[in-house]
Amino acid sequence: MPSIVPKQYFLGFIPLAAGAELITVFGVVNKASGIYGTLSIFTGHPITAVQLVLNIISLVLLPVFLYALHNVRRQNALPVVAFSYIYFFDMLANIAFTIFFSVSWFRAFKVTAAAEASQDTTTSVDTASERGLSITIIVLVLLCKIYFSFALFGYARLLVRKAGMRADNGEGKFARRLQYIMLTIAPSFWRRGSRRAGKARMVNTLEEGTEMY
Repeated sequence: MPSIVPKQYFLGFIPLAAGAELITVFGVVNKASGIYGTLSIFTGHPITAVQLVLNIISLVLLPVFLYALHNVRRQNALPVVAFSYIYFFDMLANIAFTIFFSVSWFRAFKVTAAAEASQDTTTSVDTASERGLSITIIVLVLLCKIYFSFALFGYARLLVRKAGMRADNGEGKFARRLQYIMLTIAPSFWRRGSRRAGKARMVNTLEEGTEMY
């Protein structure tokens, strides 16, 4: 059965390990841009409160992404699993901010386009095409972010199965508790051959019940 989570390859032809590293590098570059956004406060460049919050979040997550890049390259299962969750929630926040900025931009764009259209009727066609192109780009960017998150989860699952990790075999108090929490969320996703094992258990139970009679 096809899965939306990549199992071995990123984009269908890149090894999943290399794909996870590329995603993390792109994330580091993206979070580093928050440095320049925050510096705009001191340069007097106009910035909204929402943009400021987004830049602060990027600065806070930059060390996390750098640490994750180190662990992605070393194939450390537990930190990569934790990073896949962090990336997922960061992706949700980015989608929310993108939708917010897009709605604000389209409202301003609509007002400007209406003013221009009242003066020149030929601009209405150009306005519609520009809006359609903008919507297409926004949707594609959001789909890429979602796919990147799924790819990271796929790579984390690969490392979990390779290391033989389970929810109950963590080492160290904090790491054991963290591993338990993360791997008990959708446990069938992390386990190898969980469906086959479940079917095997069901068959054994039915056979035992038949033997009793």
